[in-house]
Parts: sequence; C-alpha cells; structure tokens
Amino acid sequence: MSKGREFRRPKSKSSKRIRVKDEPDKRINYDLLKPVFSFHYMQYGKVYCLSGCSQIDKASVSDRLVELSQLTWERLASEPKTGLGYEKIPRRQFKTPLPKSVTPEVTIQVFRHSRVGRIAGFRKNDVYHIILVGDDLYGH
Repeated sequence: MSKGREFRRPKSKSSKRIRVKDEPDKRINYDLLKPVFSFHYMQYGKVYCLSGCSQIDKASVSDRLVELSQLTWERLASEPKTGLGYEKIPRRQFKTPLPKSVTPEVTIQVFRHSRVGRIAGFRKNDVYHIILVGDDLYGH
C-alpha cells in the first residue's frame, strides 16, 4: 500500500434502496418446506452424542434423516410418531441435562430412528437442530 492511502470505511448495510433484515420473512410458510438438519447444538463427545453411537445406530440415524428430508414439515406433523412423525417431549422427562443453549421456551421434538433409538432436537423455521441421539433419552 502506498503512503497516504487509507483504508476505505465499509458502507452501511442499509441504504435507501436496500434494507437488510435479521428476522425471518413472515410470508414464508416453513411448514411447506422440507426440513434441514443441523448438529450445531449437539455436544460432541458427551452422553447421547452421535459420536458415542455404534456404527449400526449411526447408519440408522443417517438413513432416517434422509427419509425425513424428503417430506415437508406439514407431512411430518401428520405422520404417526411410530413412523416418520415426531412427538413432543417435556424437558423434565429427559434423563440427561439438555445443552445450556436450549432455552426453556424451546419445544423438544423426538423422531425415532429405530425401534428403540431416538433423535431429539428442536425446530427453528425449517431447520431441525439435533441435540441428543440415543436409545434411552427420556422416561416414559
């Protein structure tokens, strides 16, 4: 860089023509979209992490996620919980503490990946954040 030249200040993200919004678009009906899966909030190496599952369970989880990703959220809500659907489980029923990033107002939804295997997480818009995977996540 030559002498006397300074860096330019970045321009504001908002202008008269363009407005940047951080909140989701209210016009989008996320129930009509297919789910996107995220492991961002899973605590790697902890109890009920995918890393602690057997190869058979890991394969079962990935197979189930592929199946679920082909349906819309609306369709998943109408499916039975013993099939491709999910059930809502109260926080107090979980045997392990949930990650601190999962606040009390979050609704935990649980999918089955095998006869006894479960995938627990929460939904935000069309993204399902997986937080726990295992066989004995909660008391019935």
